[in-house]
Amino acid sequence: MKLAVIADDFTGGADAASFLKRQNAKVILVTKIPHEQVDCDCLVFALKIRSIPKAEAIESVKQVCEYLKSHPVEHLYYKYCSTFDSTPKGNIGPILDFLLEYYHLNRCIICPSLPENGRTVENGILYVNGIKLAESPLKNHPLNPMWDSYIPNLMKEQSKYPCLILNRKSFDSYYDNYPNKNKHYIIPDYVNNEDAQHIVKLFHKDYLFSGGSGLLEHLFQFQNIEHVFSAKPARKTIVLCGSCSKATKSQIKTWISKDKTSYAINPDSNIEELYSYIQETDDEILFYSDAIFRDLTNTSRDSTFYSNAKKIESILSKLGICAYKNNFDRLIVAGGETSGAITSALNFTSFYIGKEIAPGVPVLIPSNQPNFHLILKSGNFGNKEFFLEALEE
Repeated sequence: MKLAVIADDFTGGADAASFLKRQNAKVILVTKIPHEQVDCDCLVFALKIRSIPKAEAIESVKQVCEYLKSHPVEHLYYKYCSTFDSTPKGNIGPILDFLLEYYHLNRCIICPSLPENGRTVENGILYVNGIKLAESPLKNHPLNPMWDSYIPNLMKEQSKYPCLILNRKSFDSYYDNYPNKNKHYIIPDYVNNEDAQHIVKLFHKDYLFSGGSGLLEHLFQFQNIEHVFSAKPARKTIVLCGSCSKATKSQIKTWISKDKTSYAINPDSNIEELYSYIQETDDEILFYSDAIFRDLTNTSRDSTFYSNAKKIESILSKLGICAYKNNFDRLIVAGGETSGAITSALNFTSFYIGKEIAPGVPVLIPSNQPNFHLILKSGNFGNKEFFLEALEE
Protein backbone atom coordinates (compact mmCIF):
# COMPACT_ATOMS: atom_id res chain seq x y z
CA MET A 1 0.00 0.00 0.00
CA LYS A 2 1.09 3.54 -0.67
CA LEU A 3 -0.60 5.21 2.26
CA ALA A 4 -2.33 4.59 5.57
CA VAL A 5 -4.41 7.31 7.19
CA ILE A 6 -5.26 7.41 10.88
CA ALA A 7 -8.32 9.67 11.28
CA ASP A 8 -9.43 10.84 14.70
CA ASP A 9 -13.14 10.37 14.05
CA PHE A 10 -15.45 8.77 11.51
CA THR A 11 -16.32 11.91 9.55
CA GLY A 12 -12.61 12.74 9.39
CA GLY A 13 -11.95 9.34 7.87
CA ALA A 14 -14.63 9.88 5.24
CA ASP A 15 -13.23 13.36 4.59
CA ALA A 16 -9.72 11.99 3.99
CA ALA A 17 -11.02 9.16 1.81
CA SER A 18 -12.93 11.55 -0.44
CA PHE A 19 -9.85 13.69 -1.15
CA LEU A 20 -7.78 10.61 -1.95
CA LYS A 21 -10.55 9.35 -4.21
CA ARG A 22 -10.21 12.55 -6.23
CA GLN A 23 -6.72 11.35 -7.17
CA ASN A 24 -8.14 8.05 -8.42
CA ALA A 25 -6.71 6.16 -5.48
CA LYS A 26 -8.22 2.80 -4.66
CA VAL A 27 -9.40 3.55 -1.12
CA ILE A 28 -10.90 1.36 1.59
CA LEU A 29 -12.14 2.88 4.86
CA VAL A 30 -12.22 0.69 7.97
CA THR A 31 -13.37 1.30 11.52
CA LYS A 32 -11.55 -1.69 13.02
CA ILE A 33 -8.19 -3.33 12.45
CA PRO A 34 -8.57 -5.76 9.51
CA HIS A 35 -7.77 -9.41 10.10
CA GLU A 36 -5.99 -9.75 6.76
CA GLN A 37 -4.32 -7.88 3.93
CA VAL A 38 -6.58 -5.29 2.27
CA ASP A 39 -6.34 -4.81 -1.49
CA CYS A 40 -6.08 -1.04 -1.96
CA ASP A 41 -3.71 1.89 -2.51
CA CYS A 42 -4.85 3.69 0.61
CA LEU A 43 -6.26 2.27 3.81
CA VAL A 44 -8.08 4.79 5.99
CA PHE A 45 -8.56 3.90 9.66
CA ALA A 46 -11.54 5.88 10.97
CA LEU A 47 -11.03 5.76 14.72
CA LYS A 48 -13.06 7.37 17.49
CA ILE A 49 -10.16 8.96 19.37
CA ARG A 50 -10.72 12.69 19.24
CA SER A 51 -12.51 13.13 22.57
CA ILE A 52 -11.48 10.08 24.62
CA PRO A 53 -8.80 9.83 27.34
CA LYS A 54 -5.25 10.20 26.05
CA ALA A 55 -4.08 6.71 27.03
CA GLU A 56 -7.01 5.07 25.21
CA ALA A 57 -6.42 7.15 22.10
CA ILE A 58 -2.73 6.27 21.97
CA GLU A 59 -3.52 2.58 22.46
CA SER A 60 -5.86 2.67 19.44
CA VAL A 61 -3.17 4.35 17.34
CA LYS A 62 -0.60 1.82 18.52
CA GLN A 63 -2.83 -1.03 17.29
CA VAL A 64 -2.81 0.52 13.81
CA CYS A 65 0.99 0.84 13.93
CA GLU A 66 1.29 -2.81 14.94
CA TYR A 67 -0.92 -3.82 12.01
CA LEU A 68 1.26 -1.77 9.64
CA LYS A 69 4.34 -3.73 10.74
CA SER A 70 2.94 -6.71 8.86
CA HIS A 71 1.29 -4.64 6.12
CA PRO A 72 3.78 -1.85 5.42
CA VAL A 73 2.96 1.39 3.65
CA GLU A 74 5.12 4.05 2.02
CA HIS A 75 3.60 6.89 4.06
CA LEU A 76 1.49 7.42 7.18
CA TYR A 77 -0.87 10.38 7.63
CA TYR A 78 -2.47 11.36 10.93
CA LYS A 79 -5.69 13.17 9.99
CA TYR A 80 -7.38 15.39 12.57
CA CYS A 81 -10.05 18.06 12.45
CA SER A 82 -9.07 21.14 10.44
CA THR A 83 -10.57 23.13 13.29
CA PHE A 84 -7.85 22.18 15.72
CA ASP A 85 -8.74 20.66 19.09
CA SER A 86 -7.32 23.41 21.31
CA THR A 87 -8.01 22.10 24.80
CA PRO A 88 -4.99 21.25 26.99
CA LYS A 89 -6.37 17.71 27.25
CA GLY A 90 -6.58 17.38 23.47
CA ASN A 91 -5.13 14.25 21.88
CA ILE A 92 -3.35 15.68 18.85
CA GLY A 93 -0.08 16.50 20.63
CA PRO A 94 0.15 13.21 22.58
CA ILE A 95 -0.56 11.12 19.48
CA LEU A 96 1.97 13.02 17.37
CA ASP A 97 4.59 12.60 20.11
CA PHE A 98 3.83 8.88 20.21
CA LEU A 99 4.19 8.53 16.44
CA LEU A 100 7.49 10.42 16.34
CA GLU A 101 8.87 8.18 19.08
CA TYR A 102 7.39 4.93 17.74
CA TYR A 103 8.97 5.45 14.31
CA HIS A 104 12.15 7.15 15.63
CA LEU A 105 11.51 10.26 13.54
CA ASN A 106 12.78 13.78 14.11
CA ARG A 107 10.04 15.84 12.50
CA CYS A 108 6.47 15.99 11.31
CA ILE A 109 4.49 18.75 9.66
CA ILE A 110 1.31 20.06 11.30
CA CYS A 111 -0.97 21.15 8.50
CA PRO A 112 -4.63 21.54 9.57
CA SER A 113 -5.53 23.61 6.50
CA LEU A 114 -8.40 22.87 4.17
CA PRO A 115 -8.66 26.00 1.98
CA GLU A 116 -11.60 24.54 0.04
CA ASN A 117 -13.67 24.75 3.23
CA GLY A 118 -12.17 28.02 4.46
CA ARG A 119 -9.54 26.58 6.87
CA THR A 120 -6.10 28.18 6.38
CA VAL A 121 -2.86 28.63 8.32
CA GLU A 122 -0.59 31.65 8.14
CA ASN A 123 2.29 32.52 10.49
CA GLY A 124 1.20 29.70 12.76
CA ILE A 125 -2.36 31.05 13.15
CA LEU A 126 -5.34 28.92 12.14
CA TYR A 127 -8.16 30.82 10.42
CA VAL A 128 -11.74 29.85 9.58
CA ASN A 129 -13.05 31.81 6.61
CA GLY A 130 -10.51 34.54 7.32
CA ILE A 131 -11.36 34.78 11.03
CA LYS A 132 -8.97 33.57 13.72
CA LEU A 133 -10.16 30.22 15.05
CA ALA A 134 -10.68 31.44 18.63
CA GLU A 135 -12.79 34.36 17.37
CA SER A 136 -14.91 32.27 14.99
CA PRO A 137 -18.27 30.64 15.79
CA LEU A 138 -16.32 27.41 16.37
CA LYS A 139 -14.91 28.80 19.62
CA ASN A 140 -18.07 27.53 21.34
CA HIS A 141 -17.93 23.94 20.10
CA PRO A 142 -19.79 21.98 22.82
CA LEU A 143 -17.20 19.18 23.13
CA ASN A 144 -13.98 20.80 21.89
CA PRO A 145 -14.14 24.58 22.43
CA MET A 146 -11.49 26.43 20.42
CA TRP A 147 -9.63 28.61 22.90
CA ASP A 148 -6.57 29.68 20.93
CA SER A 149 -5.72 30.28 17.28
CA TYR A 150 -1.92 30.10 17.47
CA ILE A 151 -0.97 26.48 16.86
CA PRO A 152 2.33 26.55 18.84
CA ASN A 153 0.34 27.63 21.91
CA LEU A 154 -2.02 24.70 21.44
CA MET A 155 0.85 22.25 21.00
CA LYS A 156 2.73 23.65 23.99
CA GLU A 157 -0.07 22.38 26.24
CA GLN A 158 -0.21 18.98 24.56
CA SER A 159 3.27 18.05 23.32
CA LYS A 160 6.86 17.59 24.55
CA TYR A 161 8.45 19.02 21.42
CA PRO A 162 8.87 22.51 19.93
CA CYS A 163 7.18 23.93 16.86
CA LEU A 164 8.80 25.81 13.99
CA ILE A 165 6.75 28.33 12.02
CA LEU A 166 7.58 28.00 8.34
CA ASN A 167 6.49 31.16 6.55
CA ARG A 168 6.13 30.88 2.78
CA LYS A 169 9.05 33.31 2.43
CA SER A 170 11.20 30.73 4.23
CA PHE A 171 10.09 27.63 2.32
CA ASP A 172 13.28 27.43 0.31
CA SER A 173 15.56 28.05 3.31
CA TYR A 174 13.98 25.60 5.76
CA TYR A 175 17.11 23.49 6.16
CA ASP A 176 19.25 26.57 6.74
CA ASN A 177 16.88 27.91 9.38
CA TYR A 178 16.42 24.67 11.30
CA PRO A 179 19.42 22.40 10.71
CA ASN A 180 19.42 20.48 14.02
CA LYS A 181 18.09 16.95 14.27
CA ASN A 182 16.12 17.22 17.52
CA LYS A 183 12.47 16.21 17.41
CA HIS A 184 10.25 19.08 16.28
CA TYR A 185 7.09 20.00 14.42
CA ILE A 186 6.86 22.27 11.40
CA ILE A 187 3.82 24.50 10.87
CA PRO A 188 3.93 25.77 7.28
CA ASP A 189 1.84 28.52 5.76
CA TYR A 190 -0.96 26.93 3.75
CA VAL A 191 -3.48 29.33 2.26
CA ASN A 192 -3.73 28.16 -1.34
CA ASN A 193 -2.65 25.44 -3.79
CA GLU A 194 0.67 27.16 -4.44
CA ASP A 195 1.55 26.82 -0.75
CA ALA A 196 0.55 23.15 -0.90
CA GLN A 197 2.90 22.53 -3.81
CA HIS A 198 5.80 24.12 -1.91
CA ILE A 199 5.06 21.92 1.11
CA VAL A 200 4.99 18.82 -1.09
CA LYS A 201 8.30 19.78 -2.68
CA LEU A 202 9.96 20.07 0.73
CA PHE A 203 8.51 17.09 2.56
CA HIS A 204 7.28 14.51 0.03
CA LYS A 205 9.96 11.99 1.06
CA ASP A 206 8.93 12.00 4.72
CA TYR A 207 7.18 8.95 6.16
CA LEU A 208 4.87 10.73 8.63
CA PHE A 209 2.52 13.63 7.92
CA SER A 210 -0.31 15.21 9.91
CA GLY A 211 -3.11 17.66 9.39
CA GLY A 212 -6.44 18.14 7.71
CA SER A 213 -7.46 16.55 4.44
CA GLY A 214 -6.38 19.46 2.24
CA LEU A 215 -2.78 18.32 1.81
CA LEU A 216 -3.74 14.74 0.94
CA GLU A 217 -4.93 15.78 -2.49
CA HIS A 218 -1.50 17.23 -3.30
CA LEU A 219 0.87 14.84 -1.56
CA PHE A 220 -0.10 11.61 -3.26
CA GLN A 221 -0.73 11.06 -6.95
CA PHE A 222 -2.21 7.85 -8.35
CA GLN A 223 -2.48 6.51 -11.88
CA ASN A 224 -5.58 4.36 -11.61
CA ILE A 225 -8.53 4.64 -13.96
CA GLU A 226 -11.24 6.55 -12.15
CA HIS A 227 -13.85 4.26 -10.63
CA VAL A 228 -16.68 5.40 -8.39
CA PHE A 229 -18.37 2.55 -6.56
CA SER A 230 -22.10 3.18 -6.49
CA ALA A 231 -25.03 1.38 -4.96
CA LYS A 232 -28.54 1.18 -6.36
CA PRO A 233 -30.47 4.48 -6.09
CA ALA A 234 -31.72 4.99 -2.55
CA ARG A 235 -35.46 4.85 -1.89
CA LYS A 236 -35.84 5.81 1.79
CA THR A 237 -33.71 8.34 3.67
CA ILE A 238 -33.24 9.20 7.33
CA VAL A 239 -31.13 12.13 8.58
CA LEU A 240 -29.74 12.04 12.13
CA CYS A 241 -28.15 15.21 13.56
CA GLY A 242 -26.16 15.25 16.77
CA SER A 243 -24.08 18.25 15.70
CA CYS A 244 -24.94 21.69 17.06
CA SER A 245 -22.68 23.59 14.66
CA LYS A 246 -23.70 26.75 12.85
CA ALA A 247 -23.54 24.94 9.50
CA THR A 248 -25.75 22.06 10.65
CA LYS A 249 -28.21 24.52 12.19
CA SER A 250 -28.65 26.26 8.81
CA GLN A 251 -29.08 22.86 7.10
CA ILE A 252 -31.83 21.86 9.54
CA LYS A 253 -33.56 25.22 9.08
CA THR A 254 -33.49 24.77 5.30
CA TRP A 255 -34.95 21.27 5.62
CA ILE A 256 -37.77 22.54 7.85
CA SER A 257 -38.45 25.49 5.53
CA LYS A 258 -39.19 23.00 2.74
CA ASP A 259 -41.90 21.40 4.90
CA LYS A 260 -40.02 18.13 5.13
CA THR A 261 -40.69 15.82 8.06
CA SER A 262 -38.53 16.52 11.13
CA TYR A 263 -38.55 15.84 14.86
CA ALA A 264 -36.56 17.48 17.64
CA ILE A 265 -35.31 15.12 20.32
CA ASN A 266 -33.89 15.58 23.81
CA PRO A 267 -32.27 13.26 26.37
CA ASP A 268 -35.70 12.35 27.77
CA SER A 269 -37.43 11.63 24.45
CA ASN A 270 -39.64 8.54 24.36
CA ILE A 271 -37.77 6.11 22.11
CA GLU A 272 -40.84 3.99 21.35
CA GLU A 273 -42.68 7.05 20.09
CA LEU A 274 -39.72 7.95 17.89
CA TYR A 275 -39.62 4.39 16.52
CA SER A 276 -43.25 4.74 15.45
CA TYR A 277 -42.42 7.79 13.32
CA ILE A 278 -39.87 5.70 11.42
CA GLN A 279 -42.05 2.62 11.09
CA GLU A 280 -45.06 4.53 9.79
CA THR A 281 -43.48 6.69 7.08
CA ASP A 282 -42.01 6.30 3.62
CA ASP A 283 -40.97 9.97 3.50
CA GLU A 284 -37.53 11.43 4.13
CA ILE A 285 -37.31 12.09 7.87
CA LEU A 286 -34.89 14.12 10.00
CA PHE A 287 -34.20 13.84 13.74
CA TYR A 288 -32.10 16.50 15.47
CA SER A 289 -31.08 17.50 18.97
CA ASP A 290 -33.25 20.33 20.26
CA ALA A 291 -30.09 21.84 21.78
CA ILE A 292 -29.19 23.20 18.35
CA PHE A 293 -31.65 26.08 18.72
CA ARG A 294 -30.43 27.00 22.19
CA ASP A 295 -27.56 29.39 23.01
CA LEU A 296 -24.71 27.13 24.12
CA THR A 297 -22.20 29.96 24.58
CA ASN A 298 -22.23 29.89 28.38
CA THR A 299 -23.34 26.30 28.81
CA SER A 300 -21.52 24.61 31.66
CA ARG A 301 -19.47 21.60 30.48
CA ASP A 302 -20.28 19.61 33.62
CA SER A 303 -21.09 15.94 34.09
CA THR A 304 -24.76 16.56 33.27
CA PHE A 305 -23.84 18.19 29.95
CA TYR A 306 -21.69 15.24 28.85
CA SER A 307 -24.24 12.74 30.14
CA ASN A 308 -26.97 14.38 28.07
CA ALA A 309 -24.72 14.40 24.99
CA LYS A 310 -24.22 10.65 25.39
CA LYS A 311 -27.95 10.10 25.78
CA ILE A 312 -28.59 11.97 22.52
CA GLU A 313 -25.93 9.84 20.79
CA SER A 314 -27.57 6.69 22.15
CA ILE A 315 -31.04 7.74 20.97
CA LEU A 316 -29.78 8.61 17.49
CA SER A 317 -27.92 5.29 17.30
CA LYS A 318 -31.11 3.39 18.17
CA LEU A 319 -33.00 5.37 15.53
CA GLY A 320 -30.35 4.47 12.96
CA ILE A 321 -30.73 0.77 13.76
CA CYS A 322 -34.54 1.06 13.63
CA ALA A 323 -34.37 2.77 10.22
CA TYR A 324 -32.00 0.12 8.87
CA LYS A 325 -34.33 -2.65 10.01
CA ASN A 326 -37.26 -0.85 8.39
CA ASN A 327 -35.67 -0.79 4.94
CA PHE A 328 -34.26 2.73 4.95
CA ASP A 329 -31.32 2.48 2.55
CA ARG A 330 -29.77 5.94 2.92
CA LEU A 331 -28.56 7.26 6.27
CA ILE A 332 -27.17 10.79 6.57
CA VAL A 333 -25.44 11.67 9.85
CA ALA A 334 -24.25 15.10 10.98
CA GLY A 335 -21.50 15.27 13.61
CA GLY A 336 -18.29 13.34 14.16
CA GLU A 337 -19.16 11.88 17.56
CA THR A 338 -22.66 10.99 16.41
CA SER A 339 -21.31 9.37 13.23
CA GLY A 340 -18.98 7.20 15.28
CA ALA A 341 -21.73 6.11 17.63
CA ILE A 342 -24.21 5.26 14.86
CA THR A 343 -21.71 3.48 12.62
CA SER A 344 -20.54 1.38 15.56
CA ALA A 345 -24.12 0.55 16.50
CA LEU A 346 -24.81 -0.65 12.96
CA ASN A 347 -21.62 -2.74 13.10
CA PHE A 348 -20.34 -1.55 9.72
CA THR A 349 -16.55 -1.88 9.71
CA SER A 350 -15.40 -1.58 6.07
CA PHE A 351 -16.49 0.76 3.30
CA TYR A 352 -16.02 1.52 -0.38
CA ILE A 353 -15.95 5.18 -1.37
CA GLY A 354 -18.69 6.48 -3.63
CA LYS A 355 -19.72 9.85 -5.01
CA GLU A 356 -18.62 13.03 -3.23
CA ILE A 357 -21.69 15.02 -2.11
CA ALA A 358 -19.73 18.05 -0.89
CA PRO A 359 -16.01 18.69 -0.29
CA GLY A 360 -14.91 16.07 2.23
CA VAL A 361 -18.27 14.26 2.33
CA PRO A 362 -18.51 11.13 0.16
CA VAL A 363 -21.09 8.38 0.05
CA LEU A 364 -19.78 5.38 2.00
CA ILE A 365 -20.94 1.95 0.91
CA PRO A 366 -20.55 -0.86 3.47
CA SER A 367 -18.64 -3.75 1.93
CA ASN A 368 -21.17 -6.23 3.34
CA GLN A 369 -24.25 -4.15 2.34
CA PRO A 370 -23.47 -2.89 -1.19
CA ASN A 371 -26.88 -1.23 -1.68
CA PHE A 372 -26.81 0.88 1.48
CA HIS A 373 -25.76 4.55 1.35
CA LEU A 374 -24.07 6.07 4.41
CA ILE A 375 -23.17 9.76 4.38
CA LEU A 376 -21.19 11.04 7.39
CA LYS A 377 -20.90 14.81 7.59
CA SER A 378 -18.64 16.75 9.93
CA GLY A 379 -20.83 19.26 11.70
CA ASN A 380 -19.11 22.23 10.06
CA PHE A 381 -19.20 20.91 6.48
CA GLY A 382 -21.66 21.60 3.69
CA ASN A 383 -23.81 24.54 2.59
CA LYS A 384 -27.32 25.18 3.86
CA GLU A 385 -28.78 22.98 1.09
CA PHE A 386 -26.58 19.99 1.96
CA PHE A 387 -29.29 17.61 3.19
CA LEU A 388 -31.48 18.35 0.19
CA GLU A 389 -28.56 17.94 -2.22
CA ALA A 390 -27.70 14.62 -0.60
CA LEU A 391 -31.18 13.37 -1.50
CA GLU A 392 -30.33 13.88 -5.17
CA GLU A 393 -27.09 11.86 -5.20
